[in-house]
Amino acid sequence: MEEQPIRILIIEDDAGHVRLVREILKESNRGRFELANAKKIGDAIKLLKDNSYDAVLLDLNLPDSWGFDTFGRLYKEIPKTPIVVLTGLADEELGIRAVQKGAQDYLNKGDMDGNLLTRIILYSIERKRVIDELEISYQKFFNLAAHLQYLREKERKHIAGELHDELGSLFTAIKMELSSIANTDGGNQGTIPDMKESITKLIDKGIEVVRRISTELRPHILDHLGLIPAVNWYVKEFQKRANMRCKWTLSPEDIQIDKDRATAVFRILQEALTNVARHSKASRVTIELIKTGDNIRLKVSDNGVGIDEKKVNDPQSYGLMGIQERVLFLGGDVKFKGVADKGTTVTVKIPVSYEGKRQ
Repeated sequence: MEEQPIRILIIEDDAGHVRLVREILKESNRGRFELANAKKIGDAIKLLKDNSYDAVLLDLNLPDSWGFDTFGRLYKEIPKTPIVVLTGLADEELGIRAVQKGAQDYLNKGDMDGNLLTRIILYSIERKRVIDELEISYQKFFNLAAHLQYLREKERKHIAGELHDELGSLFTAIKMELSSIANTDGGNQGTIPDMKESITKLIDKGIEVVRRISTELRPHILDHLGLIPAVNWYVKEFQKRANMRCKWTLSPEDIQIDKDRATAVFRILQEALTNVARHSKASRVTIELIKTGDNIRLKVSDNGVGIDEKKVNDPQSYGLMGIQERVLFLGGDVKFKGVADKGTTVTVKIPVSYEGKRQ
C-alpha cells in the first residue's frame, strides 16, 4: 500500500521562502510531504474550509494580517489542526506567545534546515494527536465521575423507596395485626391462630424483600461460591428478565482470583449485558468466560444493530467508559467491535494477577 502523504499548508507571501520549504520537504527521508501555499490569511481560511491538512506553517506577517492577530484568527478557525509559527529574529517572542495560546511550536526562519523543519512538523502532529486524546480522556472521565455520582444518588433513592414502600408497609401491617391480638377479648380467642399465621406470612415476605434488595446490591453467591457460579446464576436471571436467548460457555472449574478482581469481572459482565438489553435490539446473546494461560477472557456477543465506532469514543457512553475504567484498573485490555445489523462483540482480557499501582 502506498504511503499517504503528509499534507502541509504553508501560509506565507514570500515566494522564495515557500520554495525553500518545498525543497527541504521534498528531500526529506522522514516521510512524503505534500505542500500547499496561501499568501493571505483570508485565502488560507477558504482553503482550510474545503481541504484537510495535517499541519500548518504560519508566517505572522501577511498582506492582510499582522503580528499575533494572525495566529489568533487562524487558531479560531482550526483549533484541532497543529500550527507551527514561523518567526523572524524580531518577533520570536510572538512565537513563544503563540505556543502558550495553542500553537504546537515555533521556528525561527533563520534557523531553518531540513532535519529541524521535518522534526518540528512531525513532532507537532504527534503532540497535537496526544493532546487531543488526553482532552477526550479527560472529558470522558469527568463525565463518568458525574454519572457515577448520579448513579449513587439514584441507587440511594431506589433503596429508600424499596424500604419505605415494601418493608414500611409490611411493618405497618404487622403492627396492626399485633394490635388486633392485643385488643382481642376472650370471646374471640379462636381468631388468634389466624392472626399469628398472617403475621408469620408478613414476616416471611419481609425477609424475602430484604434478601432481594441485598442480592441486587451484591449477590452473596459471588462471595460464597465464586465467580463462575455467580456468572452462571446472573446469566440465567438476565435471560428470564430480558426475555432474550442466552448461550454461555464458562470455565469448567471456578477461576481462582482475588475478590476485588472477581467483583470487577462480574460487574463488567453486568454492564455489558445491560448495554445489550438497553441498546442492541438483539434477540440472542452469547457469553464466554474462560481462563487462558495467565489471563481471564470474557467475550459477550449479540446479534443486534451493531455499535458504531463513534459511540465507542463518545464521552457520553457511560456504560462503555465504566467497562474501560475497570479493565484499565486491572491491567487488562478491552475491544469493542460492531458490525451494522449483525451485532456487537465485547472482548475483555484481564491478567489473573496484576501488580500495577492503584491510584
